[in-house]
Amino acid sequence: MADWAATELDRFLKNFKLRALWTARLVRQFNDNDLALRPGEGSMTTLEQIQQICGSNNFLKQILSGGALSPEVFRRDFHITDINSALRAIRTIMDEVLSAGAAMPAERWEEVIEPFGPKPEWRMTRGQAAYAMLDHETHHRGQLTVYLRVAGKTPPVLYNPVDENEIFAGID
Repeated sequence: MADWAATELDRFLKNFKLRALWTARLVRQFNDNDLALRPGEGSMTTLEQIQQICGSNNFLKQILSGGALSPEVFRRDFHITDINSALRAIRTIMDEVLSAGAAMPAERWEEVIEPFGPKPEWRMTRGQAAYAMLDHETHHRGQLTVYLRVAGKTPPVLYNPVDENEIFAGID
């Protein structure tokens, strides 16, 4: 069981990193003025979407590290003021999640937790909660794709091979 969990955790971390790089590739297409873009009443701004992705990845870090889980973990301020700081925030939380995952004992992957509160339907393993957060990022990445179109831009092909150094080049 521990070997399976170790393999699954490793697979998850590789998948997470790839998706975080896809998100960064997408964010790189925006300009600073696009951060205030709000496609419709009641929708998030581009900045709020990026902050939400970083916050959910902060929650994921807590899932992997065994830290306390609460809605407050989503509200970490990443000090995003422009596209470069957005990319720095994405890279920072990506590295933090990868470090937390690398330090997590594999047997904890199957530990049952209640990440969203003490309700029976919210009881799941750390691995299931981690994948739920990965899906959450995918949802917001999809929204950002629409935001790019609203801004008159063509979204990049996300699924092409991705080079981390290229994605984060020039972000101070």
